[in-house]
Amino acid sequence: MNRLQTTAISFSAMMLCSSAFAGDGFTPDEAFQTMLQLEGSWTGEAQVVPVGQSKEDAAISSTTVSFKNIGNSSVMQTFAAGTPAEMVSMYHQNGKEELIHTHYCAIGNQPSMTFVDTDEQGAIDFQFTKGTNMDVNVDPHAHHSFMKIIDENTYETRTENWGGGKLISVRYTTMKRDAQ
Repeated sequence: MNRLQTTAISFSAMMLCSSAFAGDGFTPDEAFQTMLQLEGSWTGEAQVVPVGQSKEDAAISSTTVSFKNIGNSSVMQTFAAGTPAEMVSMYHQNGKEELIHTHYCAIGNQPSMTFVDTDEQGAIDFQFTKGTNMDVNVDPHAHHSFMKIIDENTYETRTENWGGGKLISVRYTTMKRDAQ
């Protein structure tokens, strides 16, 4: 590759990153392109905070996550691999204007969420749209998933867990990319 091509590719990558962190929110396509950059293993801390309890009072546990790009058309996120609590979330686009998140939960249901616009810098926000193998008004499920990209090696999440048709707890994580 010649120097001009290398410079053009580097500049394009820098502009994509700059536009994604310029102070306004991601488009669905920018969010997906950012998620493709998460590939690899991550380690961090998680807290599950029941409604009515303070985050400061919730126990902290260690957690692991991995991201794998599947043909540059979807992203597979695996939680707690090799444990009874192992779960997978799949992210894919439906055109450049829609980003879909389906969570394959250890409890046997599959809530699906769709990316929603936010003005928050670095935010990737998914709101519940439907679910399979579940009754949204009865069964426990992940209902809202929010990811905040802090930098290329750090992200935070906030996941709302619902049961009986209402919020029952929020799971917070802070994840760091494992050294290569």
